[in-house]
Amino acid sequence: MHKISDPSNELKTTGDARINVWDGWRGLAIFLVLTGHFYDIKWLWEDRMGVDVFFVLSGMLMSTILFDKRLSLKDFYIRRLSRIFPVLFVYVISIYTLSWAQSLNFSSSEVISSLFFLRTYYPEEPGIWSSQVAIGHLWSLNVEEHAYILLSLLTFVFVNRKYTGLLLLLLGCGSIGLSYYQFSSLQPEEFKLHLIRTESAIVFIFFSAGYGLLKRQAGWVAHPTVTFLCILGAVLCYAEGMPVWLIFAVSPLLLSVAVNHLENLPKSLNWVLSQAPLRYIGIYSYSIYIWQQFFYEYSWAFPIPKLIVALLAIAVGILSYHMLENPARRFINSRWSANPTYKHTDKE
Repeated sequence: MHKISDPSNELKTTGDARINVWDGWRGLAIFLVLTGHFYDIKWLWEDRMGVDVFFVLSGMLMSTILFDKRLSLKDFYIRRLSRIFPVLFVYVISIYTLSWAQSLNFSSSEVISSLFFLRTYYPEEPGIWSSQVAIGHLWSLNVEEHAYILLSLLTFVFVNRKYTGLLLLLLGCGSIGLSYYQFSSLQPEEFKLHLIRTESAIVFIFFSAGYGLLKRQAGWVAHPTVTFLCILGAVLCYAEGMPVWLIFAVSPLLLSVAVNHLENLPKSLNWVLSQAPLRYIGIYSYSIYIWQQFFYEYSWAFPIPKLIVALLAIAVGILSYHMLENPARRFINSRWSANPTYKHTDKE
């Protein structure tokens, strides 16, 4: 039987049980995204919550890799790009080629900015959500890549995990402050677009990374009830009719605490997240996320129920993982980062 490689193989030493829960968390995140795109349940902004779940998991994992394990920046960038860029490149080239064949309007600058994680900033018109091309979901990749760069730069300045954690929390608070300013000065639809820009969305990654560093250093343990209540509170932040500011001000903290204490989940919820179907969908989640946008935006062209379209998107994502994402990552890492370098430090 072919063994599916773990996207978080840099962290294998933390134990398979916890890795399973992380993959289940990814599976839950992509499930929320797909639900929001193909079967909107109306009372919850589920696709945005799914993306934010991805963000907090990334923040926790990246802080572990960069500040606990002290992975060298060369290996860090190679391993991030080896996972992200091959699928992104194929998708962007494919979707713009298809759009060109359909005589849709777009500029070369849109292609370049989509490939190099700048699409939420350049060009401003058409905006990423008003483009005729199915690239609206790439905003989240912009945020993650910008966060990776900022987090990696901090490794040049800070070795002490406590100070790094506090700084990341402070930067997250600055992001919340900026979002409050935008919230009070912009029209609702215009503000919604600002929520996808790095300076607003990065709070999820910074809060999770910062809290995770402090939690691991201090050895904090959360009661299962606390972890569950954080998840429940976060869900309520995305509920229909709740104040929008809860999403950028309260949800980052609740989700960050929840994901950094996944080992302290109630046993029943831990069991659900550890089940094979959810774990495998989590492993495939990046490829599924990239390719589902095409099926979402062109679902009107498929003469079949949306549920079948969603399953087709999942199937294409799984195929992408096995034929593109995983082989490309293995090939690139084996050539340029086969034996990742870790810097061990006793400075706390």
